Amino acid sequence: MDVALERLPNAVAKVSVTIEPTDLSQAMDRAFKTVAGRYNIPGFRRGKVPRKIFERYVGRGVLLQEAAQKLVDDHYFQALAAAQVEPIGEPRINIVTLDEDKPFQFDIEVESKPEVDLGSLDDVLNEPLEDREATDEQLEEELKAAAKSQAQLAPVDEGEPAAMGDHVVLNLKGFLAEGEDEDAEPFVEDEAYSVEIGSGLAVEGLETQLIGLKAGEPQTVRLTYPENHPDVALKGKDVRFEVTIADIKRPEVPAIDDELAKTLGYENEQELRETIANRLGERVKQEAKNDRLAKILGKLKERVSFELPSVLVDQAIHNQMHELDNMLRRMGADLEEYIESRQISLDDLHEEMRPQAEERVKEELILEAVARAQNLSVSDDEVIDSIRPMAELYRQPVEQIVEMFRTRGDFEGLRANLVVSKASDYLAATVMGNEVG
Repeated sequence: MDVALERLPNAVAKVSVTIEPTDLSQAMDRAFKTVAGRYNIPGFRRGKVPRKIFERYVGRGVLLQEAAQKLVDDHYFQALAAAQVEPIGEPRINIVTLDEDKPFQFDIEVESKPEVDLGSLDDVLNEPLEDREATDEQLEEELKAAAKSQAQLAPVDEGEPAAMGDHVVLNLKGFLAEGEDEDAEPFVEDEAYSVEIGSGLAVEGLETQLIGLKAGEPQTVRLTYPENHPDVALKGKDVRFEVTIADIKRPEVPAIDDELAKTLGYENEQELRETIANRLGERVKQEAKNDRLAKILGKLKERVSFELPSVLVDQAIHNQMHELDNMLRRMGADLEEYIESRQISLDDLHEEMRPQAEERVKEELILEAVARAQNLSVSDDEVIDSIRPMAELYRQPVEQIVEMFRTRGDFEGLRANLVVSKASDYLAATVMGNEVG
């Protein structure tokens, strides 16, 4: 078998395959045994007719077509492997030459992962890895956050105004400010609207204007909705809110001491501090590695050019849609409501996501090329180890979960993801061939 590769536009690989006439002849012999039983030939039982008589009644073309199909099936994956082509779409098979006395030739055209020529990585591996250490201020902020997680809400004293960090319940009505029509219908009305001042979850400008207000005192709050607000009916609009605070509660944050530590599952304050300090230190170092990885990938994306397969981009958009839908559902909404609120179509949303999807695909293809260049691989045991947490979560034998992955065809996909992750770690933490902790 001879194989030739030609790269076509739109990330399509054309693999031309040539097979010797003797192989075609042998394939025809096997084809006769396969197809002879499909035909009724007068005077013979099915499958018992001599070949010459079969060819006289049915024709040699049937055997040629059957042999050709068999040869394509037998040599398809071998040809792609020999040409180092990784298919990602449905192939198109074109028969070029099918004659008993000539080599059998066929072409495979399939969308595939492109060739990514990284060149030498020495220059990008010279990118310095910033030596970061967690500061005392960061540690104290982490400890305060731990303490705040155990805070209890308590009513403020009567007559005390709302302050930053307070949880307030509002009687709220919102009106478009256009014309200040006293008879206008509110676009929003809520008698128990809850907000944490300073959380940033309410529309920008509302929370800060609640500071200093007392319970029971009506107040008019004016603001402008941002231009990027998802509700097109409100973005950029001037509005006024008629608000009255019904209730103010203030979090009572416990002291950072042994009692807090024990509440959080530690022996004492010292163990709490050491644990949080270690965790913070690891996070700060990982952030430095992530920043270095982003800079290296940025350099590689600038200097490496290749066509992005549409199949991979569409798959990345599908994954982003799935992530968005999951996030919306956690917020009590769904994708349909989101699209309706923005007054766009599903196709419009797809196109919005396309640039980010293209960047994601380009990064993954570059990381796969890094893995190949550095001979990074993932063993079966490593894939199985990555599945163990899922087995523990669902309290199932790991072998059973592994078999499910293999049956669904997800085992190799998981391996590919782990290879990309390993390449990311390599770029993030390797400085001119030296691994750093």
